[in-house]
Amino acid sequence: MANIASDPGHGGHGGNSGNSGGTDGSGAAGVSGPASAMGPGIPFDNDATLDLARRVRAAMARESIDGAGTAAAGAPMSPEAYKDKLAAALADAVVGWLMADGRSAIPGLRAESTAPASPRPASERMPGNGGAASQPGDAGASPRGQPAAATAAAAGDGKGELSEAIGFLGNPGAPTAEGAAGIGKLGEMLRGWRKQRLLPDPDKEVSVEVAIGRDESLDAAFLELLAGRRRAVGIVRTRGMAYNGSYSNAWSGTCSLVAPNILLTNHHVLNSPDVAAVAEVAFDFEVSAQELASGRNTVPAPGRSYLLRPEQLFVTSPTDNGLDYTFVWIDDAAATGATPLSMERAAFAIESGEKAFIIHHPNGKPKRVSLDDTDVVSAHPDGPLIHYTTDTEPGSSGAPVLDRSGRLIALHHASRRDSERLRTPEGVAPEYVNEGIKLAAIALDLESRRAGEASAMIDMVLGEIYGSDTLTGFFGAAGRQVGAVQAGAARVAELYGATDQDLDVGFWNIAPFAGRYTELAGDAAARVVDLGLDLWALGGTSPAATTALVQAIESKFGLQLQSLPLPDGAPQAQQSGAVMWNPETVECRPQPWPEDVGALFRLRGEDFAGETQPAPGAGDIFLRQPALFQVRGRGGLAFNLVPFDLGAAAADRGRRNTAAYILSRAIQEMIEHHGASHDWLLGGGFDAESTNASLAAWAGKGYTPASAQDEAGAALSYLKCPGSGVGQVFLSPNLSRLYGPQDVFRVSREKSQADYLSRFGEHRPLLLRLSARGAGAAPDAHPGQEAAFNARIDAALRRARG
Repeated sequence: MANIASDPGHGGHGGNSGNSGGTDGSGAAGVSGPASAMGPGIPFDNDATLDLARRVRAAMARESIDGAGTAAAGAPMSPEAYKDKLAAALADAVVGWLMADGRSAIPGLRAESTAPASPRPASERMPGNGGAASQPGDAGASPRGQPAAATAAAAGDGKGELSEAIGFLGNPGAPTAEGAAGIGKLGEMLRGWRKQRLLPDPDKEVSVEVAIGRDESLDAAFLELLAGRRRAVGIVRTRGMAYNGSYSNAWSGTCSLVAPNILLTNHHVLNSPDVAAVAEVAFDFEVSAQELASGRNTVPAPGRSYLLRPEQLFVTSPTDNGLDYTFVWIDDAAATGATPLSMERAAFAIESGEKAFIIHHPNGKPKRVSLDDTDVVSAHPDGPLIHYTTDTEPGSSGAPVLDRSGRLIALHHASRRDSERLRTPEGVAPEYVNEGIKLAAIALDLESRRAGEASAMIDMVLGEIYGSDTLTGFFGAAGRQVGAVQAGAARVAELYGATDQDLDVGFWNIAPFAGRYTELAGDAAARVVDLGLDLWALGGTSPAATTALVQAIESKFGLQLQSLPLPDGAPQAQQSGAVMWNPETVECRPQPWPEDVGALFRLRGEDFAGETQPAPGAGDIFLRQPALFQVRGRGGLAFNLVPFDLGAAAADRGRRNTAAYILSRAIQEMIEHHGASHDWLLGGGFDAESTNASLAAWAGKGYTPASAQDEAGAALSYLKCPGSGVGQVFLSPNLSRLYGPQDVFRVSREKSQADYLSRFGEHRPLLLRLSARGAGAAPDAHPGQEAAFNARIDAALRRARG
């Protein structure tokens, strides 16, 4: 009997979206050689025959008989008793097969009759719940027509126990939330993203519901995309101690190349470095196009094998209380000519009613693709999972799940009966339903893990995952803390809900957009929503352009943002600035500067004449008075926001330095005389180094100043006050020049910022996350001297008043 098990633990199902058999996750089906009730030497070349044989074996197991006419306890039965039990088992199996295939509807059929509970004797069982016997072409399988005994001898003894079924990570029948993570209308947001992805042309006269829910046709280019994607999908063959602690000589699963040397599959396929070290992967184990066109059904060669190097990279999450994924290093896989499947963070990856396509090696067979009956029946945007009816079998675990644009959206994980009675768009309740883990959830889990375990391997994987997750924003799980008792899917869901633990802010000069806002509003709206920030300070825009952007965000995604122009009352066509925020997560209130502070911003260059230090040229230091806002998040985090831009004056070193000192003096006056005790955040077009030096000059009372600048000259400065509720501050990777204490900022270098953002702004946006401080932490104090620069400004004020 063949001892190669496909995919230890996968509860796969076969045929017609689970409606024609396979297993339900309770056991593996072994059908080869003399032990088969169908007789020795019968090649199971089609799914229907194999399915019926499995049902016969399962029925025989339920009747407690084996092929030798003995009961389960080992006692021989009389010939008549054996015939009766065998006949009952055969009848039960045939009826179940006909019913599942839609050819009969006989009431009273036992639910478990569609899947084997224990198809093989204990000494021959494979680890996991889905370890089916190998098919022709599996590693260790006998060639067509070779005696099964030879196959068994080649494969080894295969001892091990069959574990319980792989459980689902979540409840596919859970009700859909109306809002989450600062998005009040999740449904509108989801439909907006799917239309953006699938129907980007606004002139198409097709509604989203028709295009996604009922139109079964695909763009012709999808065939080309799928042909390329399949080259990155392989079969894993390995052996050793399985995920459930039992031993097996061999099993197989599916995997995909997601970076030139990184492979992705399930934990229950590759559960340890030891198992990965003895594994082999083949990407070309498939029927050729020529053979398929000729109508011949020949078994292809096993394919060229590639070895895994877990000592270089091995990152896994367990099947129990985890997300059942494994990343592992693979040698020279790029030599196959395969383009790795891109991994993207996308909470709004797919919608119920769409299609989920899978490329896989079911039962260790040559590579196959499931294109029919592929309905997504559950896809909560605020959850880590999707559920679908796409055909899979044991051995499919670890396969990539693709949407109709060929994008990798999930990792196939398990199958089970549709106990929740989920329904397809046509109203049909499938017998089985599959579960996949969204790539966005895997990325979020990795980010959360890295916060507690510094790992170069996790960093390496995260460096290959692109985009933003809308619900968690650009920074994902960074800085978020969830209960230690949570694990797996529950942990990911809690991370999605932890929006009150941080505030995400962006500074962006969008002058190119403002000049073409009628044309670019839709695309700019998608970029802003995707970054998922709580608040934006925009420069180079106009009231009309800002209004167009806010309206596009609402019309496309259902997200209602609020905005204010800078300065208040600016002409519609005048380029100035704006503040835009999400009222679901943050309050933003404009504040007037007190008169004594406002006087500082009216100082001119000539007021500093006669100074021994370099004085600015004549004229205004600030072309307009900077704006001031009080910002407070739903979780209690608060700060004072000052967006401003020196414009052309930033090129004058004297004017730039003087402006920095004036701003620092203004903040000092606000803190000491006007009760502005919260943190301060400055952003826009100014010099970070001189601003940080001016802030540091008087930071002797427990204040911590830090600043950062990008290569294009845009900057931000942050003043952390005593008693601040902020712990870590995360920065986007373009903020590469840091000033001040090096422990204030953490640059998220693994995050990617798409180059297309430059289409809308003069530089990529400056992004930061203010993350809530943990209990017991306190801001650092950096002493300094304030007298020198205060004396200069006092003298300038006297001259101005004189």
